[in-house]
Amino acid sequence: MHFKLFKKMLEEWAQEIKPVFIVGPERSGTSLLFQQVSNHPDFCDFAEATVETFCFVNPWKILEPSGPWNYEMRLYLGQSNVEELHASLAELIQANKNADAEELPKEFLYKANADEIWQKRDYSTLLRAFFYYSWNHLGKKRLVEKTPAHIRCTKQIFEAFPNAKILVCLREPGEIIASHKKRYQKEVSLGVPADSDDLAWLRHPTEFYLNYFKEIDGIVSALKANRGDAVKVVSYRHLTHFPNRELKAIFDFIGCDYIDIESAHIERVDQAWDPLLSKLPQPNEIDIKSYLSADEIKLVAEKAKLLEHDWK
Repeated sequence: MHFKLFKKMLEEWAQEIKPVFIVGPERSGTSLLFQQVSNHPDFCDFAEATVETFCFVNPWKILEPSGPWNYEMRLYLGQSNVEELHASLAELIQANKNADAEELPKEFLYKANADEIWQKRDYSTLLRAFFYYSWNHLGKKRLVEKTPAHIRCTKQIFEAFPNAKILVCLREPGEIIASHKKRYQKEVSLGVPADSDDLAWLRHPTEFYLNYFKEIDGIVSALKANRGDAVKVVSYRHLTHFPNRELKAIFDFIGCDYIDIESAHIERVDQAWDPLLSKLPQPNEIDIKSYLSADEIKLVAEKAKLLEHDWK
């Protein structure tokens, strides 16, 4: 198909579909919610793996040779589709090479010329193509994608997919920080070097996380003001303590009938790394005092009072 026709087809397809994007701070229940949505028979099935593509954060990596940097993108897309995807985007790939020659950055987040980068590199078309081939690979079911960091890319999500729905997971700030520290300790106990780059996201100082939460809170405020009909905040505490009630509200919001997977006796494949992800959400308390000092707990409580949204 000629590229202009392919691009037009993608634009029309993107206007028709209603993908769901799950975002929010890490350790806020995004994986749990992703599995609950993926469990629904209307949605693409990720029973065996919880995938984070980072495709809106790093869209250029879709076009790069296969490697660990785009492994989860390829898992979502389907490895067998990579070559065909690249072939269908030959003109876009050349345009990106031209942009490279002009020394136009690939990264757009926090850049003063973010819109120019996005448009010249035609990232909307690239992402529509990525999800189109993924959609075919996943049985042409409704798409759900989970990458916490996509909270910073909601403008781009709506530009590429005008009818998208965004679920923002929020959790009590102290619990999020404690959960990071708990996960870090677990990884180190399993043999991962304490200073490994792979664990960098788990060992930030408390002040870093608090600034991150403030940024996210501001993003949510803007989303609610501008696209309130397409954005829903999901409370971790509500999801884990009142799962049926919360999930029904979530599925009502995204336009699906709620199906209790357990009551319906729908078989699911347990995820080896966390079998609980395939179950109905349940309370998951964490002892904050075991991971944060008294001064940190006090600081977190003070900063949490300044947040506008339901961080519970």
